[in-house]
Amino acid sequence: MIIIVEGLGRAFTNEGAYLGNFTPFVDSLANKGLYWKNFLSAGGRTFAVLPSLMGSLPFGKNGFLEQGQQMPDHLSLFSLLKFNGYKTSFYYGGDATFDNMNLFLQKNSVDEIRDLKSFSAGYLKLPAENGFSWGYGDQELYKYYLANRPSKAAKPAELNVILTVTTHNPFLINEQEKYNSRFEQRMTELGFDEAKKDNYRNYKKQYGTILYADDALRSFFNNYKKREDYANTIFVITGDHRMPEIPMSNKIDRYHVPLIIYSPLLKRSAQFASISTHFDVTPSLLAYLQSGYGIDLPGAVSWLGSGLDTARSFRNVHSYPLIQTKTEMVDFIHGAYHLNGTSLYQIGDNMQEELVRDEVSYERIKNAFENFKRKNAGLGTKARVLPPSVILKYLPTKK
Repeated sequence: MIIIVEGLGRAFTNEGAYLGNFTPFVDSLANKGLYWKNFLSAGGRTFAVLPSLMGSLPFGKNGFLEQGQQMPDHLSLFSLLKFNGYKTSFYYGGDATFDNMNLFLQKNSVDEIRDLKSFSAGYLKLPAENGFSWGYGDQELYKYYLANRPSKAAKPAELNVILTVTTHNPFLINEQEKYNSRFEQRMTELGFDEAKKDNYRNYKKQYGTILYADDALRSFFNNYKKREDYANTIFVITGDHRMPEIPMSNKIDRYHVPLIIYSPLLKRSAQFASISTHFDVTPSLLAYLQSGYGIDLPGAVSWLGSGLDTARSFRNVHSYPLIQTKTEMVDFIHGAYHLNGTSLYQIGDNMQEELVRDEVSYERIKNAFENFKRKNAGLGTKARVLPPSVILKYLPTKK
């Protein structure tokens, strides 16, 4: 199971969060699981998360999903596991047509796509602002998921993906007063003085939704533990991007999110300080399933990612682009460097950045980024990402 929490940034998540840890339950999962503390999303908004996390795919001109029906035929964790007999599902509290997510899911032959249009009476939507509500909050989404998934151990196996929506502007929840109080309580628990508390109160609604999302996840796990399939479930938890409405400390902060892999099957916990990104998740999960369970995978792949780095000490062995918005791709990471526009930063542990003047490194990294952008631009000209023979064999819709 993959749980993508809207806006879940490392800035306020888990031990060492520079804004303070506002997610005590997520932190408890990190301490019991496999945890990448210097992890990055591929995008600065939700539009980038499904293609990068599930497909390790390039962006195209304005994001892979923006191509709509013209998305090139591709493979993903969804389609490859479906080819290997898995049942697949996607649950979202909002409207799955947003950013063409539904088209991506359909192209990957996801068996079950459930969004706000699927919820029955009895589930409470998030409060509306100017007549608009994003859909259903995290508590309602998790309840809906548990009510609609059989609890027996899945045979065949399943890949289920949940995407939340509560921690999104305008940051309105149905238990507003409760979480206003929880926010005040948490600041006291974190030892904030009155001046610091006054500053944080400027973002009271944002922090309230973070605490709400953490409580919702706690409740979800407590209920999931009662199910037969809990003992055999692997949970992957990450943020789609860092919530930008709380001010950021540097340029890379927009992408700095946690990655946690937790399961009752884990023999031991571990924390990794090396940098990896959403692009690395699908290659690693598939390599694990092929090695341990012999699933059938193609020899040719289109992954941008090379797999999760499990070094315990800080380092970056990857070179990846990052896309902040659909019209702004100005970030590229390469080794210990982050290129942002014409500025070069050196990255340190906990994703701190320092502006550097190094013309040799700047030119080398700029050239690597330009090379990616040239290849990436080809997606707008109906370029293939994989040979037709591979697509024909492994993509269910092409059979």
